[in-house]
Amino acid sequence: MRLLVSYFVIILLIFISSLYPQKFDKILAEIGNQKLTANEFKLRYELSPFVSNRAKWNKDTLKLEFLFSMIAERLWYLDAIEKGLNNSEDFRFYFKPLEDIFLRDYLFKMEIEDKIKLSAQDVSNGINKAQFKLKARIINSEDSIKIFKVFDYLNKKISIDSILKIPEFMFLSSGEFEISLGSLKDEEVEDYLFALNPTDFSKPIRSEIGWVIFYITEKVLTPIDISNQKTIDEIKRTIKSRRVMLKSQDYLKNLLSNQTYDINDSIFNEVFNAIYDLILTKTKDNPDSIRASYVLNDYDFREIKKKLGTDLLQQELFKVENQSITVWDFLANLAFEEHRFHSKDRRQIYSQLSKIIKNFVVQQRLVIEAKRKNLDKNKNLIEELENWKVNYLATQLRLTYLDSARVTEDEVFNYFRTEFRKDKSSLLLKLRILNLDNLEEVEKVLNQISTNKSFEEIVKQFGRTDSLVNDSGESQLLPHFYFGDIGTMALKLNPKEVYGPINRNGKYTLIEVIEKREIPDTVEINFESSKNYISNYLFMKKFNEVTSRRTLELAQKYGVKIYEDVLSEIKTTSIPMFVHRLMGFGGRIAGVPLLDNWFQFIDLKEFKSKLLP
Repeated sequence: MRLLVSYFVIILLIFISSLYPQKFDKILAEIGNQKLTANEFKLRYELSPFVSNRAKWNKDTLKLEFLFSMIAERLWYLDAIEKGLNNSEDFRFYFKPLEDIFLRDYLFKMEIEDKIKLSAQDVSNGINKAQFKLKARIINSEDSIKIFKVFDYLNKKISIDSILKIPEFMFLSSGEFEISLGSLKDEEVEDYLFALNPTDFSKPIRSEIGWVIFYITEKVLTPIDISNQKTIDEIKRTIKSRRVMLKSQDYLKNLLSNQTYDINDSIFNEVFNAIYDLILTKTKDNPDSIRASYVLNDYDFREIKKKLGTDLLQQELFKVENQSITVWDFLANLAFEEHRFHSKDRRQIYSQLSKIIKNFVVQQRLVIEAKRKNLDKNKNLIEELENWKVNYLATQLRLTYLDSARVTEDEVFNYFRTEFRKDKSSLLLKLRILNLDNLEEVEKVLNQISTNKSFEEIVKQFGRTDSLVNDSGESQLLPHFYFGDIGTMALKLNPKEVYGPINRNGKYTLIEVIEKREIPDTVEINFESSKNYISNYLFMKKFNEVTSRRTLELAQKYGVKIYEDVLSEIKTTSIPMFVHRLMGFGGRIAGVPLLDNWFQFIDLKEFKSKLLP
């Protein structure tokens, strides 16, 4: 496979959504040798939707629970560092791609974003264009001779309709087009068209669809409030984003021009075969799976790496600037980006992986350029990565305790026979469940919730996204253990309370409790059809108990001090919010690391008594 980079068509996501809260420099908590500031807490709290969506709950209680979650995360991080998990292959596999995307983002800021400045004239021109919309008829063709002939006819005052009836021009493409600020890639062309009046027409213009003539049919006044700063900021953003895109394209052309990279065909094919075989195996028993798509999960990548073997993982896939990029590097990036495979067709999967690896070549060239400019030593970048490192390592360490929560068949049977009816936490639940594919969908849904659109109405738009719900996204009234981990979380919610997103099985889940009811003695539950659900429930229950017990041990080991007066001073909103960050040169991540729901695992009453005597 030979890749000539100058022929790439690269789509860039070039601006960043971020939230900058009021600055706090007070220490909120001390965990071992770590200090947690009020600023860190506020930013994380505001962008963690599973808190803000439970607006009916007492805000002070929510803030305290969220603080305990951050403390728990930091405690597990400290223990992970002590155990050396930061040097493990598992951690590096998932963290290196995150370092790479941040390096590309900081390179983008330096080389693209920071170099684009808008003048007062730029803003004034943008405001003038924003107050109008142009309606135009367009005629286009790859044949420049025909287009210039049309132009000559228009100059002779012959109407478009008459021209298009001439046999020579009958098959020219034509249509209607609306032009507004930012709708065209070329700013100069946009300026030129906005200077025209109705019945004016443009000279022939070379574009991506060939040669084009714009015939202005209407110029509609759309007044704006220039005293509204948000309106002005949006105009500035529109102007800047277009210039950023063009500058980015020029930058990539200069960086990548006349460079050829050789991807090792035979090694790439081995990687493809391993991925293709796994996808077939995982989907063979469920050919009509919901949404008919598949995302490789952590377990899948372990299987792929095991199948390929250590030697092949270290083989060079391609070389960039004399640096060897291995199979391991490619798989790590593939796991990080969570690509969704929408087909089981061999050719389509091969085509998708081919596009992914070509883009990966460009990504690695940008990473190397960022390091050449010493951006890996940038203080702000290092601090941002440290916050993600805390989150990654805490989660990774907790997962190492999974084996201690295994459940035997005897435990499942004994629970069903003797404990099930006595378990006060056993309830019947009816839920609305919405599984979303990506962070962008999550953000859109939470924006709808913030405008008071009901979760019921939102879920109906998506329909059946989970095997336990109907076409309206609603489940039957079932024992809570049927819902697995989300059932455990739903037990703490009141009816009509929304909770999420929960990252599970490569998707993001939001839930709403419709109904909660005690299980009457008259309800018959079949053991054979329920034993797998019970096993999962008991496993999660054990795992939560292990997590709770270990968190208390770590609190005593490292020491925790909380400054409640600082917590009470922090002002927060109750608006459901979730910001994902579009990274320079492509890609997206959550605005802040999504905090694991530690207070779902921890015995809060005991935790409070230990930390707040």
